[in-house]
This record gives sequence, C-alpha cells and structure tokens, in this order.
Amino acid sequence: MGGGELRLSGWAVFDLDGTLVDTLGEISSALNRVLKKHGRAALEKDIVRNLVGKGPRALVERAWLQTGSPAEGKQLDGYMLEYLAEYRLNPQRMSQPFQGVDAGLQNLIRLGWRLGVCTNKDGRSARSLVKNLGWESWIRVVVSGDDSARKPDPRPLLMALQRLGAPSGRHVFVGDSEVDMLTAKNAGIEGVFLGHGYGESQGMED
Repeated sequence: MGGGELRLSGWAVFDLDGTLVDTLGEISSALNRVLKKHGRAALEKDIVRNLVGKGPRALVERAWLQTGSPAEGKQLDGYMLEYLAEYRLNPQRMSQPFQGVDAGLQNLIRLGWRLGVCTNKDGRSARSLVKNLGWESWIRVVVSGDDSARKPDPRPLLMALQRLGAPSGRHVFVGDSEVDMLTAKNAGIEGVFLGHGYGESQGMED
C-alpha cells in the first residue's frame, strides 16, 4: 500500500474493489455469464476493468452498451439482479487482497488507526468480502452503494466517517480511481490515490 504518507494515527476509509482487493476476475466471470446468457459477446478483463467503479447497475449498463444495444429501466434492473446472483454463486472464489494490503492494514491497526470501507459495491457482497478475507476485526464500518448515494457524492464517505466517530480534520480516503479522489474532494478531506487498481486514473498525479 502506498500513494501518500499517513499520520501516526487517525481514521482511514478505503474503497474496496481495485484498492484493497483484486476482484476483477470474479466480476468479469459473473458479468460474462450474464452476457452470454442473453446472446452477448464476452468481454475481456481489460475492458471490464474500465467499466467498474460506479456500482453494479452502472457496470451492467456499460457492458450492454459495449456489446450492442443498450438496456434501460426495468430490463436493466433485471440484468443487474442476474449479475448479482451470478457474482454471489461462488463468493470471492477468485478475489484476493493486493500485495501488501494485509500487512498494511495490520500496521495501521497497530498504529491506532480506525478503518472503514466506502464502496459503490452492493452491501451484501461488500460485507461478505470483508468477512471472508478475515478483516471484520479491522474494518469497523462498511458503507455500500445500498446505504446512501453513490460516490462521487460525498454522503457515503461522510457517513462512514461519522460511523467511525472521526473528528474533523484527522481522516483520509484511499482509492484507486478519479471517482474516489473526487469523492474525497467533495467531502473536503484528503484523498490518497493508489495506482494499482481499476480506476480511470488519467491525469491523476496525487
């Protein structure tokens, strides 16, 4: 984990997919099963990488646009539910923390940091992922796309900080995308960018 110097103690909120955990294989596999079911072409992982970050509905909407005519309204909602069902069939079977993440989180805990997650991922999948990785004792709060508005709206990040009991001025948001950095900016807090993830990082230097 890198991208900026963290103070000796404080409150840190992390994005999940592409920041802490490499979930691209799991996401791609589930998405492609739904696409194939409806006669669409499968997408390469490098393409899916550019579709993630704004929640499951946006992911499916982008995938449909990528493979043909768009899906809208209730039809899109139905495809999204199919994707979520596929994703949960073998939860986190292929998902693994990025190199150094476990040690980095442990070090932050040792230094007295309180940690949370703010993700556009659906809540059930996000909490399941945190649990399956054995992080429940480290990650005290998980705010998902089901709990509030989606990033880059600052409300889910502010909700996570509030639930962590973070006072003003002693917190940071760590993410892998322009959406994450915009979320931090909109919330008026420091953003730390990690370049190993899936986000649209063009022009990002911080």
